[in-house]
Amino acid sequence: MKTTFYKDIEDIFSINRLSVYRQDRQDGCDDTTALSRYLYNIEICKTLYPILHIFEITLRNSIDKSLTDFSGTQLWYDSLNLNTDSKLKVSTAKNKIQNKNKEVTHDRLISEMTLGFWTAFLTTRYSQSSFQSFIIKTALKDMPKNLRNTKSIQSIFEKMRLLRNRVSHYERLIHWKDLTQQHKQLLECIKWLSPVSFELAIKINCFDKIIQSGITPWINLVKENWN
Repeated sequence: MKTTFYKDIEDIFSINRLSVYRQDRQDGCDDTTALSRYLYNIEICKTLYPILHIFEITLRNSIDKSLTDFSGTQLWYDSLNLNTDSKLKVSTAKNKIQNKNKEVTHDRLISEMTLGFWTAFLTTRYSQSSFQSFIIKTALKDMPKNLRNTKSIQSIFEKMRLLRNRVSHYERLIHWKDLTQQHKQLLECIKWLSPVSFELAIKINCFDKIIQSGITPWINLVKENWN
């Protein structure tokens, strides 16, 4: 491809960001392949984003409902015995809302909390808390019984959190050998949480199509426009 074009892209995107797309082969690759891999990675992230969106919204609202039912109040974050880290995140979220000169309402606070805040309820940090078992029983009632233990749940949902962060921070995914399996697991997690969310996710899902097409369309795109 045109050396000047790739150099200009490299200057604005950074050498470090683009260089990782040369690492999938021991002998490296040319500029055309490197840029094609970069674009292919963007497309894969694009297919995962809406599914991750559905996953995160469904997870947080399911856990919120479970904790509201358990405590008998929407203000469960003030009444339950949360650990120090969770309390700090709640406090930080309240301050952030107030700094925008807005009232701290339940809906605003819930939407402000990070995915890590919600997945923490499914880790060993809360394994001695009675509300964790209630979350598993109510929010994850469709999860297979052999997986409904804190160790398995923590492992599964932590992987989903990491996948979400990779996509959100525009990082490389195409080198993950288990990416297809993680996509499948993501859909399974949504299914356990909500059948209707799962149905919606399936309808808009185009991950498999992009994976099957591979990198060839992006190599052709680069060659047609910048060679």
